[in-house]
Amino acid sequence: MTEESIDLIDLIEFASLVPIKALGMEHCRELLNQSEVCEISKGQDLFVQGDPALSIVYLMTGDVELLVENKMVKQIRGGSRLAKLPLDQSKTYQHTARALTDLVCVKVDPNTLDIMLTWDQSGGYEVKDVNDASDDDWMAKLLQTEVFHRIPPANIQSIFMRMETHHFSAGEAVIRQGEEGEHFYIIRDGKCKVIRKTRKTPAGMVLATLKPGDNFGEEALISGGKRNASIVMETDGVLMSLSKTDFLELLNDPLLKWISYTEGRELAANGAVWIDVRLPAEHEARHIQRSVNIPLPLFRMKLDKLDAEQRYLIYCDSGRRSSIATYLLSQHGIDAYVLQDSLDNVPASELE
Repeated sequence: MTEESIDLIDLIEFASLVPIKALGMEHCRELLNQSEVCEISKGQDLFVQGDPALSIVYLMTGDVELLVENKMVKQIRGGSRLAKLPLDQSKTYQHTARALTDLVCVKVDPNTLDIMLTWDQSGGYEVKDVNDASDDDWMAKLLQTEVFHRIPPANIQSIFMRMETHHFSAGEAVIRQGEEGEHFYIIRDGKCKVIRKTRKTPAGMVLATLKPGDNFGEEALISGGKRNASIVMETDGVLMSLSKTDFLELLNDPLLKWISYTEGRELAANGAVWIDVRLPAEHEARHIQRSVNIPLPLFRMKLDKLDAEQRYLIYCDSGRRSSIATYLLSQHGIDAYVLQDSLDNVPASELE
């Protein structure tokens, strides 16, 4: 949100909205910073009946009318008692909201609001209890990721309570390629380089630079394998970590949906797509009919090309590689399932 947008809304006024007023002031400020303030001209629609309610919309100034099948059922004025409530409280908008005057509204993300309400009402974590104001950016980025929208709010509270803080100097290795995985990391402050050694690049090649809010280390924890790259601090920094046990319990397990082949076959009959994350040679030797081969080493690069509206059924030989791929899909908000059993349990007539 820009400073100009923030000026359109007073924090105290925002904190009086329902159910936002149940939050502590720190969370109200954080929620306002993450919300979208909109100036709407007379005659424009704020939202349309039948559309998915991706935002909770509040009227701050001006007048609006609510219509059902183009018939006006209610008028609301900014600052009134009714304006303290969301203009529509359904998962699918039950009304069309049309501006009767020029107005200002604020659009709040329902998942973020739900998470913050859960924290406050359970007597849990507050932003100021863990970090000072300079840390808001990494936390805000983390809370807006699809992963945090897909796990139970109680798990999110536990994650922040169980995190440990680590201070690193520039040039220091956080994890080393080939080591066993023991922790999942989130960057709170500073930058890191991802470096991978290969036969052609024994000195290592920089693959990416990570910044506050980014995370790493999950693949070795999910697969039980070794680190596939080194992470080295580019600057001095502070990282937050979760132990392997906490990561699997709080972040990984809630995201994985295991299915039998029979269940997967039914989903595929209704449009879901099988993805084999094994190597091409393994795929050619034996694979589920009409499945697509995206080897795990290429999976991150291919993610942006996958249809976010599609449902995917992921498999390998053991469940390890498919678990990693499913976790990555969940990070991007894509619906995915893991085949519970190996290909040995798939009827031979349905393999190619």
